[in-house]
Amino acid sequence: AAPPSAVRGNPTGAGDSLVAGLLSGLVEGLPWPAVLARAVALANATVLAPAAGEFDPVTYGELLPRVTVTEQPAS
Repeated sequence: AAPPSAVRGNPTGAGDSLVAGLLSGLVEGLPWPAVLARAVALANATVLAPAAGEFDPVTYGELLPRVTVTEQPAS
């Protein structure tokens, strides 16, 4: 999964947000592409937030549909 573009900001908490996105998507039973998109969008929204470890739900909502998930063939 890839964000729509590279983001610059404070990465504090982005890994935790990524894990939260993964876990919440799995608990909700979302398909893998949606789980990955959620995780990447949430992590990126966290990096863009002015305060470390927080995220703006509006930014998350804007990023989510723009995350690209590409299936890779098994090797």
